Amino acid sequence: MDLSDLSAGQCAQIINMHEMEPIMRKKLLNLGFLPKANIELLRLAPMGDPVVIRCANSSIALRKSVVEKIKVELLA
Repeated sequence: MDLSDLSAGQCAQIINMHEMEPIMRKKLLNLGFLPKANIELLRLAPMGDPVVIRCANSSIALRKSVVEKIKVELLA
């Protein structure tokens, strides 16, 4: 499932980001978006873009085009 499929308040674990451009993937890895990291979708903008995500005690806003390339597994 993609990170973009989550609703606000749902938590998930990152599986991979292989579809993403290498430069963006490197930036996200430096921010703590590592495989098996727990993330929470905090907010969606009214038009769906950007999306606010919490990862490693930091909140970051990402474009929907980037969020669609992050594969996650939903946590119970």
